[in-house]
Amino acid sequence: MARTARRGALLVIACSLLFSGCSRDERPDAATWLPAWEAMTSVVPAQGDLGDPPDEDLCQDTLASLRVQNEGILPSPSVTVDDLVTEWIAVAEAAFFDCPPEGEDINSFNDAYEELDRIEQSVDTALSDET
Repeated sequence: MARTARRGALLVIACSLLFSGCSRDERPDAATWLPAWEAMTSVVPAQGDLGDPPDEDLCQDTLASLRVQNEGILPSPSVTVDDLVTEWIAVAEAAFFDCPPEGEDINSFNDAYEELDRIEQSVDTALSDET
């Protein structure tokens, strides 16, 4: 039940990020926005640094850093990238909040890191399509 409430809270955060990005008239160009995205993705530690079992302090520090970094990440250069960024944030925050993740779709850090990598590649593709 607590996990359901946490996931609901993460969904509300993700929707808020999405709507805040849609409310602005102007979007940054990719070159202007990319440093914020790189800063966001860089706070996720290498999977090997998590330990087995995962270091709870590292998970909490990562979660806090993710929440700080997501300020100003939206809007992105396009609505497509907004959606991907929102998805990336939700996956990353859920993974480090649960430490380790134990959901239906993402039930381990392996799954989370694979999904984060997939989304990052999709962001790269979407950005290259913008230019």
